[in-house]
Amino acid sequence: MLLPRLHAVTDDRVVQGAVVERACLMADVAGPALAVHLRARVLEGGVFLRLARELSAALTRRGSWLVINDRADVARAARAQAFVSGRGGLAVSDARRVAPAALVGRSVHDMAEARQAAADGADFLLAGNVYVTASHPGAESAGLDVVRMAAATGTSVIAIGGITPERTAEVLAAGAFGVAAIRALWDAADPAAAARAFLRALPPDESVGVVINGEARRARRGITLAGLLTDLALDARAVVVEHNRHIVRQAELDRAVVAEGDAIELVHFVGGG
Repeated sequence: MLLPRLHAVTDDRVVQGAVVERACLMADVAGPALAVHLRARVLEGGVFLRLARELSAALTRRGSWLVINDRADVARAARAQAFVSGRGGLAVSDARRVAPAALVGRSVHDMAEARQAAADGADFLLAGNVYVTASHPGAESAGLDVVRMAAATGTSVIAIGGITPERTAEVLAAGAFGVAAIRALWDAADPAAAARAFLRALPPDESVGVVINGEARRARRGITLAGLLTDLALDARAVVVEHNRHIVRQAELDRAVVAEGDAIELVHFVGGG
């Protein structure tokens, strides 16, 4: 799956407001370039899950992602595209057991954490705080070095902490794949305009929309079916691939290019003995 470049992260304050409506305003503008992170410590389990499912339904219709922080069980139940944990949180391997369909991200703050997360197989890193931010009053900023250190692991990095559209270029130059924001998006008088400002500072979308096993997904533009299976961590030898109603032989997977609107069915099989 192609990771979105713009991440709108909630906090305990944001989830008390019209979070779904404001998320939809951003998603209408950003589509597959947007991931909304549901992060809230004040919500009880049932309320958290209901909000996650409501966000998931609204975002999926717009091609955007839902990311759940700290609750892998909710990520699985709400069919979120990704899950993020931080210090003291669920390990990458454990998160994959609980929510096997979701990408797993780790929140990191220094080189040691970044290296460990990469070694554990995290799909992406949320690195910060890059700048001083009101979300963590009194905390010192790590500066662009935290982005450089995280990027040095070779894992995709989403920079967080005081990020604005004006700061996005230097964050990308430090090695970030994308950016995350709280106040710059959720507190904006016009969330759609705020999302547009970030999108103008980010690289253009390089993905195509496809349907995989009935679910709308995004894939890298120009990718082959073989590459898609690799991105999905699937072994081509153990999958039957149907591409636009035609079964594709294994030898042809690296020649079949995925295009906008393609319908792909993946059927797993296991051998016995």
